[in-house]
Amino acid sequence: MKRLLLALICVLVSVAAHAGASSSPFHPDLVLAQRKLDTARGAEAYAALRAIWSTWDRADPTHVEEALLLAESSPKLSPPARAYAGWLAAHARTRRGDLAGAKKKIAALGYIDQWLVVGPFDNEGKQGLAEDQGPEAELTQPIVPGRAYSGKERPVRWRVVPKAFPYGWVDLSSLLRPDRKICGVLRTFVHAKKGSRTPRAISLWVGNGGAFRLFWNGKQVLTDPGYRAHDADRFATAVTLEPGENDLTLKVCGDDAAPLVSVRIGDERGAPDPNLEVTATIAASEAAAKHVAELVKKKAAPPRAKLEGPMQSLEQSARQKNATPSQLYAYADYLVNTGGDDPADHDARDLARRAAEREPTVERLLLAGDLAEDKNQRKEWVDKAVALAKKSGRPNVDVLLAQADLELSSPNWRAAVPYLDRALAIDPDNVDAMQARVQLNNDAGLKRTALAALERAVDRNPRSVNLLNMLATQLRALGRDTEAAVAEDRYASLRFDDRTFLNAQIDLAVARRNKQAAERWVSRLLAADPDSQWAHGVAARAYRALGQPDRSIAAYREALNLAPEDVGTLRALADLYGELGKRDEQLSLLRNILKIRPQDKDVREYVEHIQPSKPRPDEAYAWNQKRFLRLRHAPKNGETKRVLRDLTVTTVFENGLSSKFRQVVFQPLTDAAAAVARQYAFQYQADREVVQLRGARVFRGDGKVDEAIESGEGAADNPAISMYTSARNFYVQLPRLDPGDVVELRYRIDDITPNNELADYFGEVVYMQSDEPTQNAEYVLITPKSRTLYVDEKVPNLKREVKEAGSQRIYRFFSKYVPPASSEPAMPPWPEVLGYVHVSTYKSWQELGKWYWGLVKDQFDLDDETRKLAREITKGKKTDADKVKAVYDWVVENTRYVALEFGIYGYKPRRCVQTVARGWGDCKDKATVIATLLEEVGIPSTIVILRTQMRGDFDSKVASLAPFDHAIVYVPSMDLYLDGTAEYTGSTELPMMDMGALGLRINRGDAKLVHLPVADPTKNVTERKVVANVESGGNAKLEMEYHTKGVNASEWRRRYHAEATRRERVNGDIGREFPGFNILPGTAGITTSDLENIEQPVSLTLRGSAPGFARREGKQLSIAATVSTRLTPSYASLSSRTQDVVVQGFSTQEDTFVLKLPAGMKLTSAPPEKNVDTPFGSFSVKVSEEPGQITVKSRLAVKVMRIHPKDYAAWKKFCADADSALTPRVTVGP
Repeated sequence: MKRLLLALICVLVSVAAHAGASSSPFHPDLVLAQRKLDTARGAEAYAALRAIWSTWDRADPTHVEEALLLAESSPKLSPPARAYAGWLAAHARTRRGDLAGAKKKIAALGYIDQWLVVGPFDNEGKQGLAEDQGPEAELTQPIVPGRAYSGKERPVRWRVVPKAFPYGWVDLSSLLRPDRKICGVLRTFVHAKKGSRTPRAISLWVGNGGAFRLFWNGKQVLTDPGYRAHDADRFATAVTLEPGENDLTLKVCGDDAAPLVSVRIGDERGAPDPNLEVTATIAASEAAAKHVAELVKKKAAPPRAKLEGPMQSLEQSARQKNATPSQLYAYADYLVNTGGDDPADHDARDLARRAAEREPTVERLLLAGDLAEDKNQRKEWVDKAVALAKKSGRPNVDVLLAQADLELSSPNWRAAVPYLDRALAIDPDNVDAMQARVQLNNDAGLKRTALAALERAVDRNPRSVNLLNMLATQLRALGRDTEAAVAEDRYASLRFDDRTFLNAQIDLAVARRNKQAAERWVSRLLAADPDSQWAHGVAARAYRALGQPDRSIAAYREALNLAPEDVGTLRALADLYGELGKRDEQLSLLRNILKIRPQDKDVREYVEHIQPSKPRPDEAYAWNQKRFLRLRHAPKNGETKRVLRDLTVTTVFENGLSSKFRQVVFQPLTDAAAAVARQYAFQYQADREVVQLRGARVFRGDGKVDEAIESGEGAADNPAISMYTSARNFYVQLPRLDPGDVVELRYRIDDITPNNELADYFGEVVYMQSDEPTQNAEYVLITPKSRTLYVDEKVPNLKREVKEAGSQRIYRFFSKYVPPASSEPAMPPWPEVLGYVHVSTYKSWQELGKWYWGLVKDQFDLDDETRKLAREITKGKKTDADKVKAVYDWVVENTRYVALEFGIYGYKPRRCVQTVARGWGDCKDKATVIATLLEEVGIPSTIVILRTQMRGDFDSKVASLAPFDHAIVYVPSMDLYLDGTAEYTGSTELPMMDMGALGLRINRGDAKLVHLPVADPTKNVTERKVVANVESGGNAKLEMEYHTKGVNASEWRRRYHAEATRRERVNGDIGREFPGFNILPGTAGITTSDLENIEQPVSLTLRGSAPGFARREGKQLSIAATVSTRLTPSYASLSSRTQDVVVQGFSTQEDTFVLKLPAGMKLTSAPPEKNVDTPFGSFSVKVSEEPGQITVKSRLAVKVMRIHPKDYAAWKKFCADADSALTPRVTVGP
């Protein structure tokens, strides 16, 4: 019968090639996939076999399995391709419920299921693959039981992998914790069966989910740095099987997903080799070590046989210069069908795009569309496919489905109906179209209509897995449970391994108290999924519900045998022990959890609840009320408010996560301060932290204590600048306060995420000073002794203690009195001047930069669309300067500033390709796009993380991310910084907040800390020419020309950009100097330069009248005709200073006043001529007179951005001299 069916498939495929798929009793998708296999060349067969496998849920599974069996025995296919077909056929057996047959077949194919494993090791920034993390250096040595290696978060040791991976792969997510951004090392030993020849050539076939390095007898023989999804037999190499035990070691690394790997050993042609055996024992490692060391020293010739896996073969064909569109498409098709595309590379997208552009077909165009970055790009490809399909004269179902899918993801999803109906008219059994149409009917409330369509489809295709699943779901939705159960039974016979279905059946059996059925379904689930923590957890819960606690415990223990440090399983088993009254076992497991995940707040609180009560270690540092109330009677010394106690205790765990406890005690001393102090606020990150208010009390002057408080919270977003973050403000509302009352607050902020998104990095800046006096300040840092943290402190009167207690190291910083920081005009921002303690994992900025580059490097990605964009932007640009301007201008104009800084994206930019496609991003995203596009056009650049001047400078000996709040780009060849966030700023106009700011140039990991350039007076200039026709009464008709370049130009563009508000804004701005100024109507009154062009200076010409332009003084007129800015009130009003003076963004001002006098008047007095140049700046005044006209030219420039207190006296004199020179007015009279 089987041979007859195989023969029938062959005949029908042949017939379908001529008569069309619709004439075949086999599913059309299966027929097309079989045809694809028949025409495949070489490694193209792998994608074709995957296409056959993918029809399982649409076609008759029996037909699919027989097609795979046919391929497995086909002489047209190579031995490796036949083995791959056999692997798929084995998994077909799994889906049909023949698990024993599947396991036997997979073992016969040569897939290794015996391993030793050690890990996890750190792979942050994808750096783990290349690093020697311990085991790699010992490949010539036997495994030493119990030897510890420095793993991720904790020491790790070799252990035997349980017999839970019979299906050809090893999933490290089932074995290692943590399971993200990790590497693991697997080791086994291969030998020839007795009587078989050695040495001889054999082959190794690696299927990788993640990057890997493969070692054979101590030598690396194969590697792939790509982070891909798993598929079997992707890479191959030939090796020599030596006599005795041969060491096979595999290092595999994952990024956001845990690594998963399969290794098959075969003969020199790639076919299964029955004369090979594998063992994974310590004894085998000792046997192998005896001769592996000698083999490593030898320069043995490699095997003559040269083997390539499909990935290697297809890539080589596609990478050659004269690759055909068919070769490009074949490689893209393989990458898509097998999950082989590394998301950081976009190879499949680029290959599909090139194939579709060079030789378009509907299939290629649709694949390019499926791989496009966003919906708009996809629509362009689908439109091309539509046009090409129309030329053929026949409707194409795949094109119709692509059009329907676009509409389904749009607001007008109903527009998909015509496309779906047309597709179903052509192919009534198309499962994808049927599924979408059923969903639309259900959304419209037409559930019975949907059911009728499904029943007709199932009648035509009674063994279609997807249709049976949809039918059962629809029947359940209509309450027809008996019929649904029948459909589910039919479905289950074809999908034995559906975990979701099995879980539902277990829940149903448990709910019905059907012990026999529940045990049967549990057994089936564990057989289908033996390596799953989840499956063992389902089994344990089912056994517990059925009153079988011993079997439940055994199921959890089996899960822990796989992953001993799985916190979820440990917690579930601890809860079970608690329910059974086994308190000691429960506590033991809970303490184990706290060792693995010390930040687990719920577990810690539960342990504290069931154990005898004792203070938390960090809260023990809090003062009791008696101690801090002693300070309430200290002299006021003219203060309005003071802090009696400021305590911060930070506990850092092994993985870099932390918890923080705060005790704040303050005392308002005036009525105004008491009114303001009624609300206390602090901030936390809601996506990874939780707040607990531990206490809030008010100690009254009469001895009473009030504890009635309210608390609440709100988002810390800023919609005005499109910034949305996970930060939230927590508010504590206190009762009415009187002067002298003392307020005590205690609260905690605990990390609650299971993993540190920033690897094991920890950094914080704790401010211990404010503008109020602090009677006692203390900061305690509790860390594991195994962690090295670097600390820098800058707090007046601070003392430091370091001690060790058990496994912890405790840093204590305290001061009995911290004076208030004085507030002065034009001082630096508070974060710069307040005393702080800075803590970080990193000692140097270069170490920090190396780590940060590892975090972000994959975000600087490119695909063909983005490469093309870079070329289009810079087309016709000859110089680097022109190219930089073009790229910068494009990013500023085409990417809106929208900051969605949630989770890791508060530190990590989004991918360049994603940001370009979306058209929006935050500062990091924009900087990433600029840097990536510049690199593509041959201009090296680097991202720079920045501490803007809004937060001031930061002088610290240790390095962390805590100081920074912005990101820009640096172009070394031009010594130019580019801030893509400043949307009205030209490429050479650094925004005010960036000038002189502290920045860290990442430089691909070779980081350098710098201060950005300050304002150059010659490049930041505002020129003004005022021509005034002065009337005898003092009024004047004015014509004013403004030319602004540099730091203020962006603000002028932003303010006057909108034509609708321009006149009103100009009138308001000019009116401050010329009250009542009235602009002439229309373009005669106001004209501007091209404010859309951010690379040009801003020009503004005004015409109008100004009443009272000249002030009457008797018979004379007095006119202010010099630069109006006065330095002393803003920057030198104090007699002395303790803080620096910050002159931020001062633009050189050059004024020219041309005064046309009324008849009969002449100059009577004028400002003295001055021309002074000092290190602080310069100023000048020059007056010239002609008949009936006076010209006054004045100039004021500041050369410095910051003046230290020691230079303040000289600065104050400069300001006074400049103001004195610019204050005198022009006087005219008869």
